[in-house]
Amino acid sequence: MAEWEKEIAELKTDVKYIREDVNIMQKQIRDLNKHTNMGLGGIKVLLIVGAVVGSIWTLMKIMSGIK
Repeated sequence: MAEWEKEIAELKTDVKYIREDVNIMQKQIRDLNKHTNMGLGGIKVLLIVGAVVGSIWTLMKIMSGIK
């Protein structure tokens, strides 16, 4: 086998490994995006719940002050 044929075979192997690495990185990025979005959703829920509880507490304080 000629030297250039060996180099081409090595390059093909390298390309195969690079593609696998890229696929793994893309999957990790998708997972990270999913977890980030889930975290942001949780923060939004906490903010909404906090706003509702704060509103109820404020309303109760106003009502107790009226009596």
